[in-house]
Amino acid sequence: MATTCVAASTLPPGRFFAAGQQRLRVGLVGCGGRGTGAALQAIAADPSVRVVALGDAFADQVASAAEVLGRVGGQFDCPTTQRFVGQDAYRQVIDSGVDVVLLAAPPHVRPLHLEAAVAAGKHVYCEKPVAIDAAGVVRAAAAAARSRAAGLALVSGFCFRRDDRMVEMVARIHDGAIGRTRLVQVHASIGLPWQKPLESSLASGEWPLRNWISFARFSGGHFVEQHVQAIDRAAWIMGDVAPLTAAGMACSARPSDGAHDNGASGAIGDCPAATAVRYTYADGRTIDASIDRREQTRDRIVETVTGSAGTCDLVRGSITGRRGSTAVPPPGPGRFSAAMTALVGGILSGLVAHDGDTMCRSTLMAVMGRVAAETGRSVSWSELAGGNAPLA
Repeated sequence: MATTCVAASTLPPGRFFAAGQQRLRVGLVGCGGRGTGAALQAIAADPSVRVVALGDAFADQVASAAEVLGRVGGQFDCPTTQRFVGQDAYRQVIDSGVDVVLLAAPPHVRPLHLEAAVAAGKHVYCEKPVAIDAAGVVRAAAAAARSRAAGLALVSGFCFRRDDRMVEMVARIHDGAIGRTRLVQVHASIGLPWQKPLESSLASGEWPLRNWISFARFSGGHFVEQHVQAIDRAAWIMGDVAPLTAAGMACSARPSDGAHDNGASGAIGDCPAATAVRYTYADGRTIDASIDRREQTRDRIVETVTGSAGTCDLVRGSITGRRGSTAVPPPGPGRFSAAMTALVGGILSGLVAHDGDTMCRSTLMAVMGRVAAETGRSVSWSELAGGNAPLA
């Protein structure tokens, strides 16, 4: 089985945490479903893990996460004094004596949270995307570079890079199973995201933040927040080389003017229902990426790779090329768990995993596509990355 492409730096093995005890103290920032899931996966990764701090903008989110995590027993060791609420909760979690911070708050604050965690010398799990705009990605890339230089672990939510099935398919593609890769297509037609109801008791401005996934100012839009995972897979297949340009394609949609309804999509918020982008590389290779997120009778996902001597269907796990037709074994259930195992196991062993470069590059690709679709013009990588070395 091929191995994942994860950068590592060496720390002294058997490092002790929590004032001389072999305990890895974990704090969670962002207590929604994904954050709570990440905390559960951290607990499952090693018996030494203790979740000792929770933070969120909303008290009910903290309470909900504490209720779920409390069912695991002694590995949830978070008294009420270690449960923080408000816009500064991230800082309180970071300063609460933790070794590791799980960053799962909405994407618009992730650059800020990542900077603070790295400045405090913490290992980090950072959900995808790492930012919602180019300036945020540049900030995140600088923080990631400081993290690597300090020997800190940084594992991202781009969990397919640790999915055994996807690792195997990408390895075969890179090994020439379909010849030279020419085109990657990643298209998704999926239903609407979750919605939290509008309640009269909510403070002014609270409802959009509770429904952050549907508002571009918090999420970056569906192309950045959701489709970045598929874009990351395409970038990985292309060798993690930055594309030259991105340009919107015909089915791209513009956000509606309404604050609560996105026209035919039936969605709340202001995210465009449909976005389609073509990325072009300096050597002529292309990635076509599109997402349509609205009321759907069924989800439809198409991800294919076309090479000079064959094709690969990433969804079905089939390759047809120089060596005939082959199937890759079905996916396992554990890609999120595999990411957390890489984080926790690496810290405890002294061989830390670091995803900083790839997580920032893939996020910038999604941002680049969003800008191209919204402006109707071709956008170059250099325009957004500038002279930022980690993003070159």
